[in-house]
Amino acid sequence: MKKVTFYLASFLIASSLLVTPRAVEAQSVDATADSEIIKTLDRNCSSVRVAIKNIHTNDALTRVNVGQRYNSISTKLMARLNGRLAINKLDSSKLLNITNEFESTRLKFNSNYNDYDTAMTDLQRTNCSNNVADYYKKLTVARETRNKLSEDVKVLDELLVRYKEEVQVIKNSLSGGSNE
Repeated sequence: MKKVTFYLASFLIASSLLVTPRAVEAQSVDATADSEIIKTLDRNCSSVRVAIKNIHTNDALTRVNVGQRYNSISTKLMARLNGRLAINKLDSSKLLNITNEFESTRLKFNSNYNDYDTAMTDLQRTNCSNNVADYYKKLTVARETRNKLSEDVKVLDELLVRYKEEVQVIKNSLSGGSNE
C-alpha cells in the first residue's frame, strides 16, 4: 500500500508540473508623460483597450484553472500524503515544511490575483483617449501586480519540485534505495 501511495504521489506531482502554465512577466518600462509610449498609447487607444480586455479575460480563466490545480495539490495530495506518513510514524518534517510554505504562497497567490484583477478592472474602466498619462499609470500598476503573480507561480513550481524530490527520498528509504 505504501508503494502505491508513493507512486501515486510521485505521478500526481510530476503530472501537475507538466500542466502548470509557466509565468510570463510583463516588461517594465520607465516613461515620462511626453514619451514615445504615451504617444503610441494615444494613437492606438482602441486596439490597446481590446488587447487589455482579452488579456484580462484569458488571465481570469487561467487563474481559475491554475488555482484549482494548486488547491487540489495542496488538499488532495500534500495533506493526505503528509497525514499517511504521520500515521505510519515516518519522518515527514521536510514535506510538512514544504507543504506549509506551499500553502502560504498559494494564499499569497490568491491575494495577489485579487489585487491584479482590481488593477485590470480599474484599467479597463479608464478611457485612454481622455487621459493617456493616467491610463499609462494604471497600466503600470497592472503590470506590477501581474509580475507579482508571475513570481508566485515560480515559487509554487519550485516548491512542487522540492516536494517531489523529498517524496522520492522517502520512497527510496522505504524501498531500500530501489527505483521500483
